[in-house]
Amino acid sequence: MEMKGISRIDSNHTHGWFVRVFLNAQTHSKMFSDGVHGGQDKALKAAIKYKDEYERKHPPSYAATRMRLQPMKNNTSGVVGVSETFSRSRNGNILPCFNVSWRPRPNVSRSKSFFLSKYGSREAAFEAAIKFRREREAEIIAGIES
Repeated sequence: MEMKGISRIDSNHTHGWFVRVFLNAQTHSKMFSDGVHGGQDKALKAAIKYKDEYERKHPPSYAATRMRLQPMKNNTSGVVGVSETFSRSRNGNILPCFNVSWRPRPNVSRSKSFFLSKYGSREAAFEAAIKFRREREAEIIAGIES
């Protein structure tokens, strides 16, 4: 039984299964209460049926399942897969950088850091990170289309 996107919620006055489906940078959710559906098992069956039907009616593109097409709400760089962060050197110094993340294959995550000190400025490191991310996206799309 596939449970991805289905969570159990048991709190003070809420008992049921919560369905979350991500599509085109949006979250669609629905609650399946034990009381409304006649018990925990029946609510779970209803949640699974709903999720399966929703995904059948709204299938994601294959490219979207391998990489985000739009930035998440908490993305501050404005570029999918690029985040401004920092790393620490061996002696504990903070090293500002941009981090690029991507998934070259299903279930495989990779990342690479672009340190501001190496590129001489924040803007140069950001541009290098964006260029690198675009190259990885092109590789992923080429692999999907071949």
